[in-house]
Amino acid sequence: MDQQYIYLKITRHAVLVGAVILLLALLVAPTSVTAEMPRDLRDQFERLIPDLDPEVAKRFQEAMDAGRCVVEFTPDQFRKFRDNPVNPFEDTYQIEPDDRQGNISLNFEMPSLRNRRVDPMERQNEELLRKLTPVVADAAKSIVGIWKDDRMVALGTIVSSDGYIVTKASEVQKRAPVKCVVNGEHVSTRIERVDEKSDVALLKIGEENLTPVQWAEAETAPGSFVITPGMEKPVVALGTYAAKPRSTVSGEQAFLGVNPDKTPQGVMVSEIQQGDASFDAGLKDGDVIVEMAGKPIVEVGDLVNAVRCQRPGDNVEIRFLRHGQPMSTRATLAGRSLSGEQAARFKMMNRMGTIVSRRADNFPFVFQHDAPLFPEHCGGPVVDLEGNVIGINIARQGRASSLAIPASRMKEIVNELTRSNVASRP
Repeated sequence: MDQQYIYLKITRHAVLVGAVILLLALLVAPTSVTAEMPRDLRDQFERLIPDLDPEVAKRFQEAMDAGRCVVEFTPDQFRKFRDNPVNPFEDTYQIEPDDRQGNISLNFEMPSLRNRRVDPMERQNEELLRKLTPVVADAAKSIVGIWKDDRMVALGTIVSSDGYIVTKASEVQKRAPVKCVVNGEHVSTRIERVDEKSDVALLKIGEENLTPVQWAEAETAPGSFVITPGMEKPVVALGTYAAKPRSTVSGEQAFLGVNPDKTPQGVMVSEIQQGDASFDAGLKDGDVIVEMAGKPIVEVGDLVNAVRCQRPGDNVEIRFLRHGQPMSTRATLAGRSLSGEQAARFKMMNRMGTIVSRRADNFPFVFQHDAPLFPEHCGGPVVDLEGNVIGINIARQGRASSLAIPASRMKEIVNELTRSNVASRP
């Protein structure tokens, strides 16, 4: 059967969108354009699969199993993928397959998010992060790497001198058995118990005389800097504590009531309707939001996360441009439950420009910060500028949002998981 071949390339780091480079129905076999699948693309496929039609998900899984960047669809399967609200490749919307020409092979390519060049003026520049190494020195003694085969999949935090470690459960359960890297050595480990609600796993290794983490006693104030130490380099990322601990369990979420669209000045809003929080605040179609709750709004994801870290009923300041003139207002955010296509579209927007954790939400008690982590950075400690361990990172949630379980709750979780009368291992 003839083959339609379409080449897709993601060309920007800031947003996860596809740029169609070639839209010709070339009669070629998919094997002539295969390429080894890079880790970033594999991770993106893994995050898409749970939200796809089973037939379409199977196609992505087959590509992953073969380590190929090419995904083959029937025309009908392609339409299901193209029209799915979680599809982040915008240029696929322009493609209408020809049923007479057989299957479609899409070659996906994207720049490496992990290896992107960091501008010297960015907060995450290597020189600044290196200067923070002494701050994390004590916390670093309680960190291990969790490895599967030839790559690190999570960090772990030592909680007892006799070999107990906590980490992010969903990143290690699927990949078990895993190993810990302790003092440069790969050590076999086992999963002892799991707190499913908080996504925390208790691991056990045969090592002794380890350095357990020392949890901070005091709360951290929003606006404070937070640091994530790592294994492969001393400091992974620097961020800002954005929101106090709260539940992110599915349910009613804060809602502004706008349709956002990026512009060079900020995020333009439209479809403002009577009864929405945006309407009550005096916003109008065409206004460009540049700041919300003290956070600059540059991308659509910035606005999504600025709303997301609030609660229904919160009153926030919004700075915006109207016909180029700066203005400001206050909005009392409404609440609503997202479901169906709205929830799927929200999830897609929140994934833009990053690789989210396998489980990125529905935690009973977490605080939010904006350090740009990858999933393998979760499970390890997050510290303040004094080096106090204020919690463990539990999820990369979106482009500008990471979540961490505060130290006070982590102490309770560790006590619960290490109690002798807790249910036996999974």
